[in-house]
Amino acid sequence: MLRQSWRAWINRSAPRVGPWWIDHVWTVVFSLAVALGFSILFSTGRGRASVGSWGAWYLANAIVSLTIGFCIRCAFWLAERIVGSARLQRLAPWQRSLYFAVVPLAGVTIGWPLGMRWAFDVDVRAFFPLDRPSLLWSTVLIMLLVSAAFQLFFRSAALKIQAENRATEAQLRLLQAQIEPHFLFNTLANVVSLMEADAPRAKTMLEAFVDYLRASLSGLGHGSHTLGDEIDLVDAYMRIIKIRMEDRLDYVIEVPAALRALALPPLTLQPLVENAIVHGLEPQIDGGRVRIDARHVDGRLVITVDDDGAGLAATTTAPAARPGRGAGTALANIRQRLAQTYGSGASLELEAARPRGVRASLSLPIPR
Repeated sequence: MLRQSWRAWINRSAPRVGPWWIDHVWTVVFSLAVALGFSILFSTGRGRASVGSWGAWYLANAIVSLTIGFCIRCAFWLAERIVGSARLQRLAPWQRSLYFAVVPLAGVTIGWPLGMRWAFDVDVRAFFPLDRPSLLWSTVLIMLLVSAAFQLFFRSAALKIQAENRATEAQLRLLQAQIEPHFLFNTLANVVSLMEADAPRAKTMLEAFVDYLRASLSGLGHGSHTLGDEIDLVDAYMRIIKIRMEDRLDYVIEVPAALRALALPPLTLQPLVENAIVHGLEPQIDGGRVRIDARHVDGRLVITVDDDGAGLAATTTAPAARPGRGAGTALANIRQRLAQTYGSGASLELEAARPRGVRASLSLPIPR
């Protein structure tokens, strides 16, 4: 529990450019590179002579640089908590530039004195003598150079995140464009076929389809998306499929009301339910049952989709029912969105259910 909380804390302490460990490895590498640059630049100064060997000189600068990098990450974490991640995403270009200039400078202002104290045992007040303007301005210049170096690093990380988010959003729109036309045409064809044979069922299916479109557009049309939005989408989808499969389909959705407001990436749950229907239950003559369950477990949101259909082999090897919409493609898309949203903090697992069928389990961190 403590390990998960610590990992979640450090994972949110600065712009994320990949899984948490890759992100921090790159931060360490960049900090060591900055230390190398300053060690070479000031290798003939008095500080170099006081430390001794060049290796000891570089090690001392590395301690300072790593301390600065850690403080900058903490400054980003604190700024996100104060301002709010949603508001940060809506910043104007000049506000974003100011943000990525001020936050690293604040981290350097705190980290540089601490690092100098730990590495050189120097009283930082000696670097800010008001009676020696040349030394004072030299200190300010060094701080600005270090801030500029780290500002470029963290801003490039943020730009990479923005590019990944735009690519993910484009993929999501493409996935939605792939789902809705086929589902729309099939549903409307079913409604037309039922109009003469069973008008009440046709009306019920059309109402469910309207609910599906409403949930789809409202859930994907704004920046935030919740578990409740996804459950509304899944419920409307299942009502449509229930009318089509009749007694061959039985489904249960059990999601506590307290969990509906939790954030969830769009089209995370619905493709799992669709896989259970298309690859698990529809191939069987007697159909089957789908159960969607969500619960809070040790600070995490755990969502399961259980079916008693054809089994794991059919789900993972079945040919795509539509171009680009096979089970493997849907699972890969979900895992990619989870990785970009939560890093390594979320997972999607498939396992065989007993006595038959498949269980798909989503495990997501719940932010405090």
